[in-house]
Amino acid sequence: MKVLWFGTFSVGTGYPRNTVLMDALRAAGATVKTCHAPLFRGAADKVAAASTCTGLVRFGLRGLRAWTRLALGFFLAGPRDVVVVGYTGHLDVYLARLLSIFWRRPLVLDAFLSPYDTVVADRRLLREGSLGARALFRLEKTALRVADLVLTDTQASAEFMAETFRVPRERFAPIPVGSLVREPVHARVPVAVGGGGARERPFRAFFCGSFVPLQGVSYILDAAAQAPDLQFEIAGDGPDGPAVAREVEERAMENVRLDRRFLPRADMEERLAEADAVLGVFGSTPKSRRVIPCKVYDGLAAGLPVVTGDGAGPAELLTDGTNALLVDRSRPASLVAALRRLRDEPGLAEKLRAGARRLARERFGPDALGMRLKAALAKVVRR
Repeated sequence: MKVLWFGTFSVGTGYPRNTVLMDALRAAGATVKTCHAPLFRGAADKVAAASTCTGLVRFGLRGLRAWTRLALGFFLAGPRDVVVVGYTGHLDVYLARLLSIFWRRPLVLDAFLSPYDTVVADRRLLREGSLGARALFRLEKTALRVADLVLTDTQASAEFMAETFRVPRERFAPIPVGSLVREPVHARVPVAVGGGGARERPFRAFFCGSFVPLQGVSYILDAAAQAPDLQFEIAGDGPDGPAVAREVEERAMENVRLDRRFLPRADMEERLAEADAVLGVFGSTPKSRRVIPCKVYDGLAAGLPVVTGDGAGPAELLTDGTNALLVDRSRPASLVAALRRLRDEPGLAEKLRAGARRLARERFGPDALGMRLKAALAKVVRR
């Protein structure tokens, strides 16, 4: 199978989705060629582009240049069996469909998540029913209908999009996010320290994210305030970054180490190796309950105990007490109890590590993920 991965899609630190899926397809024997014109350098760049009139003009000019390069690259790529518009590509899919007039091939959109849901319901950047919200809704609805196949992260996300935008359910294919972590890391083992009697190092829970409402960083801080016997390492940045930093300082949270930067892959794997548990997301929004973020996949692929909020999305992959611990998103004390249980209950951490390794190998390792994605693409190629 020859695949063209097309668009202004994001790659690099904080954006593993496209790289993971392309690598998985190659592992499954597909030939993947990219036609890529980057549009943004990161989340901050996106915010800056939308913040001022000057930013919008610059974004428009940058987008025009990017689409010109994509149009040229589309034809230079040669014949392909299928075109996949990488995430985020809800605008790029229109260009891909236009170009396909000259070279008709199945068109797949990796929608991954819903921009309308993110902007209007999750982050509340636009008021529901406003002109901007209605325009975004229409853009997304049409993009989903333009594609022959739509990829999402979970079945819960697929069902949400199908119902919200009235697109046939059979047009969706849930494909896990997966991970760039290729093998388990060695879990940190508590050791005796100090000279006056043995005591264990504090249990350390690690979180890395983009500090948006979906991720529930305030929930983690509330849990940390209830558990001075546990250490919390929080890395990353995003819209809620300044508020998180203020809260840590104002509450004098000595058991929280805050590192406000996106970690390079090498640093991320080093932090994972030092952690006793990996934290997922704990937001209370409907979207948060539908998704399984990359940090969960990273923790599982690293063979570490993962603790995350419950919901329909996590339930598709995770089994509480077997390969992860699922906690009540409305009660930070539930997270505290789960972490103390991991620390104190004999054999539980090792059981979860084994379950995580098995799950990664069988459900979203490169081979398993590649075969699943290749099979989904094959259905539209044969039409």
